[in-house]
Amino acid sequence: MRRLLTRRREALALVSVLLALALALAFMTRLTTPKQHAYGSVWGHFLQEEPDSEDVLFFGSSLVYCDVAPAALWETTGLSSFVMAGPEQTIPMTALYLREALRTQSPQAVFVELTGMFYSRCTNYTKTNVGQMPWGYNRLAATFTEAEPEVRAGLLFPLLFYHDRWSELTADDWTVALRGYSRDPLAGYTCMRQWRPSEGFQVRPPDRDPENFERSWASLVQIRDLCLSRGIIPVFYVAPTLLRVRQADMDALLARVRALEGARVLDGNAVFDSPGLDESYDFYDSLHLNLAGARKFTEFLGGWIRSELALRPAAARDAALWRARSEYLRALEAQPLEQWKPKES
Repeated sequence: MRRLLTRRREALALVSVLLALALALAFMTRLTTPKQHAYGSVWGHFLQEEPDSEDVLFFGSSLVYCDVAPAALWETTGLSSFVMAGPEQTIPMTALYLREALRTQSPQAVFVELTGMFYSRCTNYTKTNVGQMPWGYNRLAATFTEAEPEVRAGLLFPLLFYHDRWSELTADDWTVALRGYSRDPLAGYTCMRQWRPSEGFQVRPPDRDPENFERSWASLVQIRDLCLSRGIIPVFYVAPTLLRVRQADMDALLARVRALEGARVLDGNAVFDSPGLDESYDFYDSLHLNLAGARKFTEFLGGWIRSELALRPAAARDAALWRARSEYLRALEAQPLEQWKPKES
């Protein structure tokens, strides 16, 4: 009997040590993982939003998180929204982001920017796009289907990536690790505060991998199907840019998307002048709008949503939160933009 009790105590002690070790590793992982407050993949902030509180969700690459300002959309339409884009986010990654986002939100419409159809299968931002996702099925799926084989171990065990960040830790790292993320005053938007003189319209080299394009197309159809199954309007759009996919390639894609039953389509380049975009002032660079351009484009989107989708704000939205977000955006706009200058070598 005494031997049995001793074995039980030893087993309990071992379990306690293993549990303490697991908790310590989990906290070290949370502490050393870089904190993402802007430039996409802001899952920490997104998960602070009240469940089922967003009327519209936006997905895609930096062409979304630099170009769509949810506070401006709220001012124009009264609709709440959040930008859950990621840097160089591919369409298959967008499909996984959407599935994860719909675990806590039930929007009326989902906007997906289409340039990701022309990205390579793996981009330079896998560690961010996948590594910032909440732990669960969708993150694991992204790890094994969208990440390069050489980074999968680090995505599964982030301390392999970030164990050497101890000397770089900031007060923000500790605050987020201990208290969690706060509500994002920009709701996923990243404010670009510089303007750059235009070099005119240019053509960007397309991805020439037909197999990857068809794989992305299959994910686009999955996005459409998922949205319709939840009663969500899927909107596929092209952000207005100066550096564009070859027109023939984009036209072929848009024709194919327009044939998708239940999908809505908006080509931002075709209506480039409608938002009143000034190519000599409203762009941060040839791809991304600055704060002035984002205001114009978002207000244009608001008008398009009112006329084409006829969405109505849900009654239970947090008006005080959105007034605060509007005031925050207006305060940023009260400061003049700076002209971009090349870094001195």
